[in-house]
Amino acid sequence: MNIVDSHCHLYYEPYVSKLEKTINDCKINNVNLLLSIGVDHKTSLENIKISNKHKEIYCTIGLHPNNVREKKNEIEDIFNLYQKNKKILGIGECGIDLFRSNDNLSNQIEIFEMHIHKAITEKIPVIVHSRSADKETFEVIEKFKNKNIKFILHCFTGDYVLASKYIDLGATISFSGNLTFKNAKIIHETCSKIPIENMLVETDSPYLTPDPFRGKINNPMNTLYVVKKISEIKNIDLENVANITTNNFKNIFDLNS
Repeated sequence: MNIVDSHCHLYYEPYVSKLEKTINDCKINNVNLLLSIGVDHKTSLENIKISNKHKEIYCTIGLHPNNVREKKNEIEDIFNLYQKNKKILGIGECGIDLFRSNDNLSNQIEIFEMHIHKAITEKIPVIVHSRSADKETFEVIEKFKNKNIKFILHCFTGDYVLASKYIDLGATISFSGNLTFKNAKIIHETCSKIPIENMLVETDSPYLTPDPFRGKINNPMNTLYVVKKISEIKNIDLENVANITTNNFKNIFDLNS
């Protein structure tokens, strides 16, 4: 069985000072690849450093929408970090967040679209953050529907209708620890209805700790519990869920060669 945590933040403690232990802990739960996601210039640079040191870690570079207000001027420096190698796999996380930053929508859209144009130029996927902004995020992505670009909707919490619209645009839906929450009925229904070939799994560590560890700091090794929940919801063998979502990841990020 082989599992990929397709979205975590390994430059934060408690991971960064003991990455070897984190990697070894993950392997206990068959989590063998980790994608560490950039949220500003500092974390994007740190991502590149740690991914170059550890064969199990890949990374992205980007500016999180909640950082747009204070760090908008970092965007070109972030993009300048990009180099064509097998360790920098994507652009983001980027997108729109109207939950915490509801008064700078135009700036968020501008920076989001800059990320997408960079991804088009480099021919790599975009990792999308959308919170309290379903309509706005979809409208941006829909603009690029004929550009043959791969979008990953990180930590998806929307309903089946929205998920289907994204899938029709060629996007992939990524489920996180909140899928395991007992009251997450909408996410459960979405997971039950969309094809597993359109799914990824993630932890968003150190956030969104799954049951049965809620209240504790999350860990990439807990990706296993997201896989278990998908197995339960879709009535698919655990190992098949793990292997299919891992193959999805490798196909999206062109890691099969």
